[in-house]
Amino acid sequence: MNQALELQLKQQIKLNPQLQQSIKLLQLSQLELAQEIQYQLDNNPLLICEDSQNNPETDEFNSKQLTANNLISASNLTNTNSHTQENYWEAIPDQVDFKESLESQLQLHHLSRKDLEIGYYIIENLNESGFLTLSEREIANQIRRDTQLETDEDEVLAIKHLIQTFEPSGCACLDLQEFLSFQITHNRNLAISQQRMSQLKILFNHHFQLLVAHQYEKIENKLGISKDKLKTLLSIVQTLRQRPNDYRADDSVDYIKPDINFSQSNHQWQAKVNTRELPRLQINPDYLELAKQTVKTDEKKYIKDKAQLAQQFLNSLAARKSTLQRIADYLIVHQKDFFEKGDIALKPLNLITIATALDLHESTISRATSNKYCQTPSGVIPLKSLFSNAINPEKGGEWSQTAVKHQVQEIIKSEPSQKPLSDSSIVSLLAELGITVARRTVAKYRDALNIPSATKRKQLSTIL
Repeated sequence: MNQALELQLKQQIKLNPQLQQSIKLLQLSQLELAQEIQYQLDNNPLLICEDSQNNPETDEFNSKQLTANNLISASNLTNTNSHTQENYWEAIPDQVDFKESLESQLQLHHLSRKDLEIGYYIIENLNESGFLTLSEREIANQIRRDTQLETDEDEVLAIKHLIQTFEPSGCACLDLQEFLSFQITHNRNLAISQQRMSQLKILFNHHFQLLVAHQYEKIENKLGISKDKLKTLLSIVQTLRQRPNDYRADDSVDYIKPDINFSQSNHQWQAKVNTRELPRLQINPDYLELAKQTVKTDEKKYIKDKAQLAQQFLNSLAARKSTLQRIADYLIVHQKDFFEKGDIALKPLNLITIATALDLHESTISRATSNKYCQTPSGVIPLKSLFSNAINPEKGGEWSQTAVKHQVQEIIKSEPSQKPLSDSSIVSLLAELGITVARRTVAKYRDALNIPSATKRKQLSTIL
């Protein structure tokens, strides 16, 4: 093989650090942005947080221009005392992982080293719902392979039954079928007769697939009970938990703060980017004064570099707010009817349309609206929910997918319970409203709304 030198020319797009930071901040949510600001405050001494009590306009960022050229002569910056930002993240309680909670409860029992090891393996193989992902035999084989401890299935089963009594109760059940049977036996708050308990055990242990398939007539024949008694059993089933870690999952709070507030004042709709709870930043004037006094080149360079980074961050924050405000101003005009009437009045809108109107790139709109929430009169909703594609615009007119879903839901709500409407009937009713869609489209929207088919709705109406 002959070696040779070869000269190639190619074009390559590279983003400068300022643009990279602007893109990063643009796609952050309100809480993520607060974390990023805290990180910058911790790592850049040239950035300080003003006291919000002394600055009533807390929703404005201090974005005074400071460049490397005017660093030493930047005496126009206000000389204020540096204040330590209160870290409000400490107010959010730490969420204890349910596996850690189970291990703590396991350690409270006086168990042998072998039994503790079995318990740890069982807990480790639980999924987020609290179900056991491996059988007792597989866990025993895993322990023998990893620890050389002779373990049989009965030992694993014994520790498994112990863990099932921990909180949340029922963890380590293999599946929903076993978990429902466990609740019937161990739930002390379930006040039912022995006869109904026996019927439920038979239902869960021998006819569970019929229950899943809603084949109620077959269940009546198998159990030898009437429709009313089956209805009573089903009402008990509805009170049972669907997974061991269910209520723990509900207790964990996903903290959401709206990035944009849509409100009405004096019959005029207003859109405002929410920055009131974010700290107000400025360049630290003490370091600027220090830069004037020091004669060391390396110290001046350090302050100069940190000042540039601080100013870039302030500029990126200002750019983020400006972009979000432009998007919000457009949405408040385009979706005015939605804010007043709800989902049924949501107009079709896609990223390309708003990008063209604001003279921005589609990817910029996508980043700015992703992972964002907005406060509306009907509550806090994802900002992306204000975007919806049009339904067959040539035939269906200005109807968005969200509005059509709402119409489908309202039609089904008003249908006779004993004679549910088929998807074809719903298509006909939508056509009377000027909405032209296919039957499969109605079926897709119905599934998205978790609404069963007409046949299953009729079956449920006869039971419930």
